[in-house]
Amino acid sequence: LGMLLSEQGKNDESIAAYKLGLVLNDEDAELLYNLGIKLGEIGNAKEEMKMYARATKVEPKMGGPWLNWGTVLAQGGNFDDAELMFEKALQCEPDVVPKAMMNLSILLKQKAETMAQSGDLVSAKDAAIRAGEYVESAHPLLKSMQQSSEVDQYLRQVKPLRLSCHRMVGSIYAGSGDMAAAEKEFRVATSSYPNEKNAWNMLWKVLDIQGKKEEAQEIMAKIQSMK
Repeated sequence: LGMLLSEQGKNDESIAAYKLGLVLNDEDAELLYNLGIKLGEIGNAKEEMKMYARATKVEPKMGGPWLNWGTVLAQGGNFDDAELMFEKALQCEPDVVPKAMMNLSILLKQKAETMAQSGDLVSAKDAAIRAGEYVESAHPLLKSMQQSSEVDQYLRQVKPLRLSCHRMVGSIYAGSGDMAAAEKEFRVATSSYPNEKNAWNMLWKVLDIQGKKEEAQEIMAKIQSMK
């Protein structure tokens, strides 16, 4: 009933129905999860997270509540606890695992950016490397899943997210003077995304800085020929 009312846009009635259902069975993980979603939709993040906590206590291997709980924490700026929630989701249903990986990748990229801005480049690089590894692992799993709007949304994020991780890691290497490592990182980016102009631009810059003019010129010609 709660779900039916929700589909009709009757939020108050839907929440009341879910709560009534929990009076009859307060250990129904699905009810707790759905109530959490509805509470989130009306902006009650505190109560939303309480429902996810209860749902995961009842069904620790139910991935949806862990994912949503982590998302709410991340939106509130609590990246460390959000990371823990997404890691819990990695231990859940197979169809949840790649979604957890993508969420971890997005979160770690955000953490890397924050660390870089504060000057902690070593931690930023490590976080960006981990973010890249998670998106690499998630990609084939997402491609093997049944198509849905949610899966398609994750798949659309793969390339920009992976390129962003390459750019951050390579830039940190270059900034610290390790041009060989930066070049290697950007070569991986061009190998993975040969039709992506931004990837070639990253490689061109680091080659040019190193004085590898001949190859840099060849790559610039390639860039200019790309649409």
